[in-house]
Amino acid sequence: MMPSKLFLERNEKIEKTINFKNDSPTTCYAGGATPAGHMGITMAEFANNPDKNVETTIAYINEINELAPIDCLNMSGGGFINVILSTLWLSKINMPGRELPENSLWQVSEKKVMENEDYDLILDKGYPALQQKILPKVLDMSELGEFMDYSQKFGQINAEKHISAGYPSVNTAAFSPPFEILCGGRSMNQFFMDCYKMPDKVKAAQDAMMPAIIGDMLNIMKATHGKACWVGGWRGASALVSPKIWNNLVWPYMKEMGMALVENGFTPCFHLDQNWDRDIERFLEIPEKMSILNLDGMTDMRNARKVLGDHVALMGDVPSQLLATGTPETVYKYVTDLIDDIGYKGLFITPGCDAPANAKFENMVAMFKAAKEYK
Repeated sequence: MMPSKLFLERNEKIEKTINFKNDSPTTCYAGGATPAGHMGITMAEFANNPDKNVETTIAYINEINELAPIDCLNMSGGGFINVILSTLWLSKINMPGRELPENSLWQVSEKKVMENEDYDLILDKGYPALQQKILPKVLDMSELGEFMDYSQKFGQINAEKHISAGYPSVNTAAFSPPFEILCGGRSMNQFFMDCYKMPDKVKAAQDAMMPAIIGDMLNIMKATHGKACWVGGWRGASALVSPKIWNNLVWPYMKEMGMALVENGFTPCFHLDQNWDRDIERFLEIPEKMSILNLDGMTDMRNARKVLGDHVALMGDVPSQLLATGTPETVYKYVTDLIDDIGYKGLFITPGCDAPANAKFENMVAMFKAAKEYK
């Protein structure tokens, strides 16, 4: 289909923002669970019905857009959240309307499903062998098949729905570094013990996982003609691990994924949950104006801009608690003060991490209105 002039302008603004050539703050929607309550459907229907998910999400964004224009989406919706998260994290996801009440938010049920000997499985046969062993423990494999079939049949149709609505997406795929994957499969407590007791084995396993991770990541980005890829960071945050572990087991792999994307013409969008202040300067190692840091409110965004300058675009970081319990006035002021302090060049205004399911509609509007009215 032929994209509208508005879509093309918004798509161009994403590129301009990454390159610090935008002439105003760029508003970016992120809220994977937020539309359900406002639009009057159960979380179970929203989470488990991919068609309803896409329809409801676009309708919700349209309502915000009428009051405060939205330039882009962090990533387009589409349901199958349990399949996506299980493959990213090697953990079971309890879903509303199944394991949970129909209006509950989905929840990660993390426990150790990967045994000590599975490190050797990775070394002997690679990451795909681990996936084949672990995924059936945390996911109904028929659902994985449904997800793949749905993506093939309706992926392009859903993309065209977003294009028709005028909303380009920054990210078109999501991948985790091996540190995060192993942490999910081993459980946090056990994996952190592994990092202290057998760091060489963990590092060797992570090295063995990378060819498959990078290969899959690039294949999807090329197949979808994507712009940027979401590279997740949670348990590898500076606030959670020692400098020795971070330098040995976290950063080399995030950097390798980022460089693989850059070298193939894509933009890494590092999704950084928790506090990364200690090591924020390391993102200067990614080529200038070719990456995005998506911060969740715990990393000091003002300090990140001071340290990184115009080397890396920033995305964030309106706190979830402010969107859920604040007032439009406090949200508006938060965004205005943030832009005052770090400038609008290379800045995507978006919720920290993701807008919560209980974000107030008027606060979502205030967040984007503050950015649009900024002078």
